[in-house]
Amino acid sequence: MPEATSAASTRARKAQRQRVSADVKELHRRCGVYTKAEVVCRILDAIGWRENVDLSRAYLLEPAAGDGAFIVEAARRLVASLKRRRIKLTAKSLLCRIMAYELHPREAGRARERVVKVLRDAGVHHQTALACARDWIITGDFLLADLPSKRFTHAAGNPPYVRWSKIPPKLKEKYEAMIPSAVTVGDLFLPFLDRTLEALEPGGRFGFLCSDRWRFMGFAEGFRQKWLPALNIQSETTLSASEAFVGDVDSYPTILIAVKRREKKTELRLKEQHRKKTLTELGCVVKVGPALGHTAAFVLDPDEDDVEPELLRPWIDGSDIKEGSVTRSGRRVVAMYGEDGRLIDPKKFPLLLARLKRFRKELKKRSIVRDGAVWFRTIDRVCAADWKRPKLLIPELAKVPRVTIDRSGAIPSHGVYAIFAPDDDVEGVYEQLRNGSLAAALKGIAPKVKGEYVRCYRRFLLMVRLPH
Repeated sequence: MPEATSAASTRARKAQRQRVSADVKELHRRCGVYTKAEVVCRILDAIGWRENVDLSRAYLLEPAAGDGAFIVEAARRLVASLKRRRIKLTAKSLLCRIMAYELHPREAGRARERVVKVLRDAGVHHQTALACARDWIITGDFLLADLPSKRFTHAAGNPPYVRWSKIPPKLKEKYEAMIPSAVTVGDLFLPFLDRTLEALEPGGRFGFLCSDRWRFMGFAEGFRQKWLPALNIQSETTLSASEAFVGDVDSYPTILIAVKRREKKTELRLKEQHRKKTLTELGCVVKVGPALGHTAAFVLDPDEDDVEPELLRPWIDGSDIKEGSVTRSGRRVVAMYGEDGRLIDPKKFPLLLARLKRFRKELKKRSIVRDGAVWFRTIDRVCAADWKRPKLLIPELAKVPRVTIDRSGAIPSHGVYAIFAPDDDVEGVYEQLRNGSLAAALKGIAPKVKGEYVRCYRRFLLMVRLPH
């Protein structure tokens, strides 16, 4: 009987290993996407892991090594740095300088082979190169590993990016049992960021190629509250997938470069934040301008007069907004909803109806019409009463975020955000945001997209803190 039990236990363990292996393969299939060499170099340059820097006391962490794109280049730079300082390339000077994790055994093996080659090419003894490859690259799960108590000076990598619901079940079960619940939501890259930042020493530098979804998605709210005060974000640069990855990927990754603040600076920043209130706490309301669905149909240029005047209101888009002023373009938008909030009947306005009929073909192609809406309606409600109060206007995208006051009752485009203040005291809020103060308040909150444009989305504006 004991022998039968032992055999059954062996089979059970073997089956468990096979299931875990299948989960690992499935996870790798979903997110085994590797980084182009030029992007690796760009990230290592940005965090200061360069051969012209003294790396003899630096420690690099790579949480998801893949086949070694980051580790190979980091190893080359480490050796070059030591050579410049005439430090002997021995196990003592090289071991423990780099630590990388890779869940897939095959990929970890490839990474070790590549590391051995780059070290041998740089003049490192064969036995030392083998020892470094074995020491630096750990076949294991970074999220479940016991990390050393020694903190790292640098961290870089391309963490796996897959929706939490798509993680293979056995791995997902382990993660949810071992990882804080605040980051076991949304996407797998979030706990990778969290654990890497935990492992960095104060003042440590961090460079990841990852999604910017942590910036604005609800699932990352706890992560933002924990880490935004503790990070000095140096830059966020959006790339196309073809620029960033080897192979075809449907995503727009961001290069995130940050420095972990030292504890006292973090404490000061937190105390400063507690002395201020968010726009929500101050009672402000932030709204985005209405989506039209086909701008040409509903927005009239200054020389157009083919709609009944009583239906028209001034229209402002982001290009009209300067710091502290609005350039009046003369464009007007059709208020397709009356003061009662109901969609107007174009048959009662022959000029409007004639104009809309010119665009009928384009209007009927819209998804809202395919879903059952009448062909002439706008996507969002365009009602003059919604916008007549004094308001601050902020373009959604800007190289330098800017703000102005509008008292004309103009309706903003869908690319403009409006802030309404309690008791219409827009001057009080404006004084706190004018002349570059908005840009300063959004620094570290709002990410940048390609071209270094700042995203001034509603979620980020609501996080801005102002004195009481």
